[in-house]
Amino acid sequence: MLIGVMSDTHDNVFSTEKILKELLNQGVNAIIHLGDIVSPFTVKTMKKLLGDVKVIAVKGNNDGDVYLLTTLFRNYGWIFSQEPFIYEVNGRRFFLLHGLSDATFTLDVARALAKTLRVDAVLFGHTHQPHFEDVNGVIVFNPGEGCGYLTGKVSYGVIDTVSLETKIYYV
Repeated sequence: MLIGVMSDTHDNVFSTEKILKELLNQGVNAIIHLGDIVSPFTVKTMKKLLGDVKVIAVKGNNDGDVYLLTTLFRNYGWIFSQEPFIYEVNGRRFFLLHGLSDATFTLDVARALAKTLRVDAVLFGHTHQPHFEDVNGVIVFNPGEGCGYLTGKVSYGVIDTVSLETKIYYV
């Protein structure tokens, strides 16, 4: 099973659409969004493109109308969690969080979680910087930013739940 991973789209509908189209062309079965979608209108755009492809998301620090975001996700049969949580699929456990404080602290937290939790991967956003490493056999992964506002680069990731092969792609 292939899972698309994206984060920090910050209402950039143009970039979000490009990422989603690429993920659909790659044949992903589900999409994880690691926070900072920001507004409900972006979720409606996502649904129009994705159809039956499921989205699992965590709240980011810039996500505004949490009530409507939660309602839309529920109505679409998707998952929107206001807290970090573990998403299990195909016998794999993925710890999902947005991030905390600054980039260094967020990466330190992700690494600490990888060392202490029984998960296959710790997936995070918030820093707008793509990151991949193996920490004691656990993937620590950030797909980078889906908006391109801070780095000028739009990126996303794909994880194979069987092999745990993880790749970063640039739009």
